[in-house]
Amino acid sequence: MKTIRRWNKKTIASLLIIASSLVAVHIIQAAVAAEPGTDSDPLVTQSYVDQKIDSLSTNEQELIKKVDELTKTVNELSSKNKDMESRLSSIEKYGMFVALELTENQKLMAGASAEIIVRGGKAKAIRGTGGGLSDITSGTGTDITTNQDVPLNHLLLVSRDDGRGIKIVGKKAWVLVKGPYTIE
Repeated sequence: MKTIRRWNKKTIASLLIIASSLVAVHIIQAAVAAEPGTDSDPLVTQSYVDQKIDSLSTNEQELIKKVDELTKTVNELSSKNKDMESRLSSIEKYGMFVALELTENQKLMAGASAEIIVRGGKAKAIRGTGGGLSDITSGTGTDITTNQDVPLNHLLLVSRDDGRGIKIVGKKAWVLVKGPYTIE
């Protein structure tokens, strides 16, 4: 059977005194080592301190220039972003066909790059200053000009914003339009 050794009060007190002494010696050595002007904590000259401060000042000026450049770049990108958002809004607005029901004598005046399809009813073309409506579906390459009938279900392209469009001549007409337009 193993015997368990009991510690008496004197042994415990002796161990505490030894441990306290070791800690005290360690603290004293650390305090002596941290004394300014020794090898572990050398003194520095005023010129050394000035040089370091000048170096920090130069770095600060360089950082300020870089911040200014980055701020300018951010502002430019922000401006471009607003322009892109505006363009995207236009694409979303004009990127889909809009179904319209128009009545007799109403005019659909189309802007540049608009597309028109007359789905039902009767309409006549309105020529602009630069030409008529380009009939993409016909494949002939000819324009539909003023007072010519607009064929049903033909894709018409308006190349310029110069007064081109269609005029409804029946009681009603159903039209699909994509792109900028006004109704008169």
